Amino acid sequence: MRRARRPGAARRLPTVAVLAAAWLLAASGCARPTGALSGRWQLTWQGRIGAQRGTLSLQQHGSALSGTLRGASGAVPLSGSVNGARVWFAVSMAGPPPYGVAFAGSVQGGWMRGQAQPLDVQGRVFAGHAGEVSSQYYSWTAQRMADASGRQD
Repeated sequence: MRRARRPGAARRLPTVAVLAAAWLLAASGCARPTGALSGRWQLTWQGRIGAQRGTLSLQQHGSALSGTLRGASGAVPLSGSVNGARVWFAVSMAGPPPYGVAFAGSVQGGWMRGQAQPLDVQGRVFAGHAGEVSSQYYSWTAQRMADASGRQD
C-alpha cells in the first residue's frame, strides 16, 4: 500500500540541503568572519594637531572586538566591545608622552562614527601638552574598505 504524501513534503528536502550546505561552508572557514565589524576600515579623526588617518583591522567575536590601528607612527593593538549598534575600542600610543585614545560611537551600514577621548597612561582624561580638552577636536568616522575584488571587506 502506498503512503499519501503530505503537502509540502517534496519541498523540504531542497531546503534542508541548502541549509546543510550553508552550515558546511561556515564550518569549513569559507564564510566571512562571524562578527559584522570584522574587516578593514579607513579611520579619520580630528585631534589636537588636526586630522589624522589610519586603517583599522578588526576582528569581532561575539561582543568582543580586537585588532590593530595602523597609522603614521606604525601599528598598535586595539581592544573593545560591541553592543548592538554601539561600538567602543581603545588604543595605546607611545607618545611622547605615552597616552591612549578611547573611541566610542555607533555603527550604521558601512560607517562608524562617534567621539574619541585621549587618556593618560592611568586612564584619566589626557589634557594635551597645553592642558586643552575640547570635544570638538575628537570626532571620528570610519568607512568599511573594499577588498581586492571590490566587495566590502
